[in-house]
Amino acid sequence: MNKEELLESGQAEIQIIIFKLGSEEYAVPITCVQEIIMNQEKTRIPKSPSFVEGVINLRGQIIPVIDGKKQFNLAALKNETNLDERIMVIESNDQTIGMIVDEVSEVIHLAVDDIELPPVEATDQNDYIWGVGKYHERLFILVDPEKFLNFNQIIENPKTSTDTKSIENNKKEKSKNLELV
Repeated sequence: MNKEELLESGQAEIQIIIFKLGSEEYAVPITCVQEIIMNQEKTRIPKSPSFVEGVINLRGQIIPVIDGKKQFNLAALKNETNLDERIMVIESNDQTIGMIVDEVSEVIHLAVDDIELPPVEATDQNDYIWGVGKYHERLFILVDPEKFLNFNQIIENPKTSTDTKSIENNKKEKSKNLELV
């Protein structure tokens, strides 16, 4: 999603959910948010990327949960309990993924005219940012969930996950051991 697509579609505004990671505000289109739930115990997944906190069982559906601050490379405050922390359950690319956020503050209607292009050119590290929203003297980063929640793409990125060659070598070693038995 981007401003040009919104203008071409004839939309005058977009409904978004604003959330906080640290002291910064971000927003995603409300159409991609399935629900917002209290943070809960997660089952850890061995050898998963550092931003993957684990999985939860949400009414019979197993959902991976990522830490939004780790995913966005933001510093986490240590040893501080945050009672406003939530899991935003987001559907994107036919996947359902939970993202831990510090706070979900509000749902607003944002005029397309109040969306600016990102002031910094997108790179592989930040191509999920599609704009900056202006609302009542506030600025927030507009995030494209299809780009930052693409689990397959993230796991294949050696900068954010376990070394892919090591994984392949481990698989080959296990195959050899099974053949010997």
